[in-house]
Amino acid sequence: MSQAVVGVSPIITVSRGGIVESQHDGVISVVSSEGKEIAHYGDTGLVTFARSSAKPVQAIPVVESGALDAYGFEEADLALFCASHSSELVHTDRVAKILSRIGLDESYLKCGGHVPHSMETYDRLVLAGQKPTSLYSNCSGKHSGMLTYAQHTGTDPNTYHLPEHPLQQEIVKTLAELSEVAKDDIVIGTDGCGVPCFAIPVFNWALAMAKFADKKSTGHGPAMERIVRAMGKYPELVGGTDRFDTDLMRATSGRIVAKGGAEGFIIAINTADNWAVAAKIKDGNARGIPPLIIKTLLAMDAISQKERTLLGRYEEVQVMNTRQEIVGKVTADFELTRE
Repeated sequence: MSQAVVGVSPIITVSRGGIVESQHDGVISVVSSEGKEIAHYGDTGLVTFARSSAKPVQAIPVVESGALDAYGFEEADLALFCASHSSELVHTDRVAKILSRIGLDESYLKCGGHVPHSMETYDRLVLAGQKPTSLYSNCSGKHSGMLTYAQHTGTDPNTYHLPEHPLQQEIVKTLAELSEVAKDDIVIGTDGCGVPCFAIPVFNWALAMAKFADKKSTGHGPAMERIVRAMGKYPELVGGTDRFDTDLMRATSGRIVAKGGAEGFIIAINTADNWAVAAKIKDGNARGIPPLIIKTLLAMDAISQKERTLLGRYEEVQVMNTRQEIVGKVTADFELTRE
């Protein structure tokens, strides 16, 4: 009996009852801050959107504008500017305080509302007869950071989400510099939260993120150093309870800084060894992202045995049924090519 799905070169395998049920193909690029691809899997020239994995880049102009310091914001606030949070109280309360400090309210957020990732939060809203507003968007932290930029620079806070706004233009310019992709070659789309999102090759996403690990590699170094320090110090604000990127940063004490994105994208920055990985599951199914990243970090000797143990439930993800019984598993099924 065949144990592979026809036409797929699998990177992730989902099994049930002892046989392969599903497989996912993908791309992985590990790049040094000097621009060398030190390991890869698949076609790393694949042009794709990083979605929320780009949030560290989107935060750079906010820091460089001086807005963070002008309003006296803390590292925890900066971490939230880079978040795809679960809408727990620790997230929504802080976003509300950020907006209050810059003299605005929730009505200025252009991200729209959706069902929170945190079921505890959702249950609380349902019991109170409330619908999730923009404050509960997983991107409200990023949007509050963008509003902070607008207020500090005197640009229009009502149009901060539009491509022509000075902030969005500065973000594209910054991404072009870090990724070494010409500005005109960056594909611009619209993210789920309403702001511009960007597509470049997976290799170039890894390159851009690797530069966060080496402050000497770019003129944006001081801002980038502050961003990765904030994310690593406050991982619970970047994601939330039982979130993979949060748990990875916590297990490694912020040495590995990670940020997931929609449609099966993720980046992880090795701040100790000046490289980063960018990975994309081609069909957009993110269930294989945790084992993919764990296997990649192990192959690169980037996590210790103790850290591996702490992250054990992500190395092989259990498939559960409605009775909470283990009925299968999701595993990484690839070997990196080392350069």
